[in-house]
This record gives sequence, structure tokens and C-alpha cells, in this order.
Amino acid sequence: MDWRDIVDNIYLWYNEFIDWYLVQPIYGQILAIIGIIALLALVVTLIYYIIKGIAYLVYYILKGVYYLLKGIGLLFLKITEGFYHLVSGEKKLKKQPHHDNIQSVISVSNTIVYCSECGKRLSEKMINQMLSQSIVYCVNCGKGLRLIEYQEQSIPTH
Repeated sequence: MDWRDIVDNIYLWYNEFIDWYLVQPIYGQILAIIGIIALLALVVTLIYYIIKGIAYLVYYILKGVYYLLKGIGLLFLKITEGFYHLVSGEKKLKKQPHHDNIQSVISVSNTIVYCSECGKRLSEKMINQMLSQSIVYCVNCGKGLRLIEYQEQSIPTH
């Protein structure tokens, strides 16, 4: 089958459709136009989502290959470092873990006290517990709050 036969076949089907369309009453012609527009909209939407899906597929495949190669490269780096330290006799320096044991500190005044982490107001029961045990945990965020005494200095809370 060559191109000329394909074009002739399309031309034949087109003429058949036009003849059928012109025989229809006006409401049939309007409904046919609406149907054709709906089919075109569906086809365009379908093509859009197919292309979008293919693009996502390619993106995530490339992302996965990148992370796989990155992991393999890191593996070779660690193996060569280990082999270097084994052959040279040098000891690998281990980093000391750095712990930040910083707790939020709040002051208790005679008015209102808020959590320094989330900003929620502490209840009277929580303030009383803080005064008796000097530590309380916020019910909203779970942050441990400690009581410190201020020397002649008070921070006003509004």
C-alpha cells in the first residue's frame, strides 16, 4: 500500500461522512458537531496525560539512576578510603558527635507565660508544676521548658 492509496482511502471516508452529515436534520448536525468537539477534547486530554505520564516516568527513572550511581560512587569511595587506611596503617579519625542539649528557658512572671517553641499559653497547672519541679513539658509541641531565676531583671509578657 503506498501513500496514494492511503490518501484516496481517507478522501473516500471523508466524502462518506460529509454526505451523511448533509442528509441529517439541523439538530442532528448540531449534535454531530458537539460530539466531534467532545471527542477532540477527550483526545487532547488523553494525549496530554499520556505525555505527562511519560515525562514523569522518565524523570523518576533518571532520578533513580542518579541516586543509584551516587550510592555506588560513595561505596567505592568508602572502600578505597578503607583500603588506604588498611595499607598505610593510619588510623581513621572518628568525629566526636556534637550534642546540642539546649533547652528552651522561660521566665515566670505574675501575668501570662508562653512556650518559647510554639507560642502556646501555659496553663496555671503547668505554671504551678514548673514552680514546684522547675521543669514542665508543653502539651502542644512537647518541648521541655525549664525555670530559671532572673536576678533583678524581669521580662514583661503581654
